[in-house]
Amino acid sequence: MSDPVQKDGSACGSGCSRCSALEQCGRHPGGLAGWPLVGSALCVFLLPLATATAGAILAGPQEMHQFAGAFGGLAAGLVVGVIMARLIGRPAKEKL
Repeated sequence: MSDPVQKDGSACGSGCSRCSALEQCGRHPGGLAGWPLVGSALCVFLLPLATATAGAILAGPQEMHQFAGAFGGLAAGLVVGVIMARLIGRPAKEKL
């Protein structure tokens, strides 16, 4: 498996789920797809943007307060979003 064309996957016609060299190429079958992928993307992208906007609005009319509110909202949104995305991306048996 030292051939870079085979590691790319473009030369492999059987797909990763039936590949005999799966451990060597670094690809793993599965991953996020469908609604879990959408949910994770919303958690790590739109949630921090929404919390930053809410923080800036709630902070008041002064520019420095708005900046601090946006920064705090962004940080809080990122922390919550990453935790939620990790929970969404786990299989059901690992969530318990």
